[in-house]
Amino acid sequence: MPIANPNYFTGNPLERLSEKRGDASWLAEQLAHEKACMVPFWRGRPLVEMPDGPGGQARALWLSPLARSEFASDAPIVLLGFREGAPYFALDASASGSSAETAPFADMASYKGMRDLAEMLPRDEVAILGQALWLLDWHRRHQFCANCGARSEMVGGGTHRHCDACDTDHFPRTDPVAIVLVTRGDKCLLGRGVKFPPTFFSALAGFLEPGETLEECAAREVYEEVGVRVKDVRYIFSQPWPFPSSLMAGYIAETDDTDYTLDETEIAEARWVSKREIKSILTGERRDDLNIPPPFAIAHQLLVEWVKE
Repeated sequence: MPIANPNYFTGNPLERLSEKRGDASWLAEQLAHEKACMVPFWRGRPLVEMPDGPGGQARALWLSPLARSEFASDAPIVLLGFREGAPYFALDASASGSSAETAPFADMASYKGMRDLAEMLPRDEVAILGQALWLLDWHRRHQFCANCGARSEMVGGGTHRHCDACDTDHFPRTDPVAIVLVTRGDKCLLGRGVKFPPTFFSALAGFLEPGETLEECAAREVYEEVGVRVKDVRYIFSQPWPFPSSLMAGYIAETDDTDYTLDETEIAEARWVSKREIKSILTGERRDDLNIPPPFAIAHQLLVEWVKE
């Protein structure tokens, strides 16, 4: 039976209604809809109302699209989808020609990064804001046609871009990543990337290359990073990862190897860690020598799944 997906940024409740988005008049009607709501982003951070005290829950600050007049007229706006008949939009306040150092409504709420917010927001809003971040970032980085170099335009409510110069459509890219928890008996092999802080260890991961399956990518990345051969590569679950546009495919794989050889350009340190140690960390024990990814990361959820096994 499939495992219910525990990962953050999953379970987006919005209906996307992609089949209607080619109608420009319909899109204009949605912006004028009496139930329409819009969340602004400023330099990749959504506008949220923060909790009054520790342990509280943050909430996205959804504005009426009428508030669009407070932002630059060329600020990109994308249609995210519908919930209970209400259209949801996101606006990129910092991708416009505005030179302001602060965005409107910053006095009402705070612009906070998604990594900081992921565990503070309701899970449905994490998924919605993750989708918004992904789309707005892609549009910001892909304003010119990859085919002819001319400037392209956002169409379909943000579903893609079109180049009038060469009549080419461009769709948001997704970069697949295989992330692997390597196990041997009651131990797993964790690595510390060269850019990770000291004591921070995670599962091994890498981007899919042309002409390979995700399972082949998982095995290759493990061998390249730590010189370990894996077998029984088992898919567990996936996670959209909007930093900026990845899809993380999570695996647990077994190995008979005990030794490892580091690719020191990518991995600074590796360590075999027992299931007992991981379980103690997951249940709240703090250690000075070993830290694992937070719950909103798929590596954390792979460790949870392995401990449950």
